[in-house]
Amino acid sequence: MTGEFSRRSFLKYTALTAVVVAGSSLLTGCGGDAPVQRAVGTSNRVLKVVSKLEQVECDAASDTTFKLVVTNGRNNALEVTKANFAVKADGYLAYQNDKLQVTSPDALSHQVKKGETVTYYVTAKGLNALTDGPVTFTFYPDLEYSEFSANWELTADALKSAT
Repeated sequence: MTGEFSRRSFLKYTALTAVVVAGSSLLTGCGGDAPVQRAVGTSNRVLKVVSKLEQVECDAASDTTFKLVVTNGRNNALEVTKANFAVKADGYLAYQNDKLQVTSPDALSHQVKKGETVTYYVTAKGLNALTDGPVTFTFYPDLEYSEFSANWELTADALKSAT
């Protein structure tokens, strides 16, 4: 081989490089989307659903209640049940079990229609977020796409500054 590079070879390798670069950027989207906030009063936007953690309260019975306001920006209704939430701390997990209680004064049914805003109170029984933390509160807007979630990682300092 002479070491010369023809115009044809140059174009062929340039096109090949462009395809590889474009293909690799597509693969980075496969990992899911899990935005993490670290303070009360912050919002996450996942799958066109905006969720804002407005308040966290710890009571004397060692229960922690998270007040989450959800606004559906999707074209279809959003089904929200206890399965859409999880609370984790060191040695503690509340997800679809008796430790997790979800109530909503705004919703008569479990559906959040397009453009609608609903408030949810998620209580983690037996968890004092001030002493058992750090605590991770997770909201899954669509259970079909569980790799997409809104997360709040809350330390005791972040919780004390919010109260």
